[in-house]
Amino acid sequence: MPTGEHVHIIRAGENISVAYPAIFRTLPSITRTYVLADSDMYGISQNAEIEKQRQAVRIAVDATKEIAASLSIPFSRETVFPPVYPSVRTALTKIHREYLGARFTFDLSGGPKALCMAMFAFAPWLGGEVYSAFDEKTVRWIPFMGRSVQDIMENPNYQTILAVLLRKNKTVNESSELPWVTRAYLYSQVWPYYTRSRTRKSKAGEPVVHYQKGRQPAQNLSQATFSSFMKTLHKAGFVEERQDEKNRKEKAYRITEMGDTAFRFYADPATGSNVNMILNAL
Repeated sequence: MPTGEHVHIIRAGENISVAYPAIFRTLPSITRTYVLADSDMYGISQNAEIEKQRQAVRIAVDATKEIAASLSIPFSRETVFPPVYPSVRTALTKIHREYLGARFTFDLSGGPKALCMAMFAFAPWLGGEVYSAFDEKTVRWIPFMGRSVQDIMENPNYQTILAVLLRKNKTVNESSELPWVTRAYLYSQVWPYYTRSRTRKSKAGEPVVHYQKGRQPAQNLSQATFSSFMKTLHKAGFVEERQDEKNRKEKAYRITEMGDTAFRFYADPATGSNVNMILNAL
């Protein structure tokens, strides 16, 4: 649900103090501004030319902060460390969680190329609009093919499946390869938390099943329903699928980078203990 907040995200560059007023004339509804800055910009270089460039960026960021203050707009800086892609993802995940329902806009006018590409890649995950003042004065909207993953992630069962895959990933920190999880194991971990989209009333004469460790009834998660869940996640690009190496008759799955990102942005900790645990660990 919209909150009225308008979060504007920019990247640190030596011309942002010129671009910022230009973007604000186009987007007067901005209520909060974040600048993503490369960690190198706040380190001291022994190379005089490099240090001069870094100093110019620091001065521009400070000037932009003063402009925001004059407009009574809160201004925050998030430092991005290498590797840039996961660092930007972490920063934007944090901002997204703090301002759920906000309008997000991005200005890619200045700063390093790698930072620009990462911000552009993640803008759709926040439902963000992308702008750039290429000549630092004229603001242009940059269209891109957006894709919403919210409809999928609103289903708590998909969140639970991805949480199990991510939880399994935490046990192989020393390996660069993501682990494959068998269908049987994944099903066994998901069924106790299965939630029907529509509540089904028990029929007369049906047996009552008792569950240990305080778990709620799985409400009859069928193999067919589970298969449809995995098919949806695979089609969306959230999981990979292959035959299990130990049992060729069984399928195995692992989470993709896109699935990881979808979970970070859209999983709700209230969904269940698995989801809450993984969100806290990210």
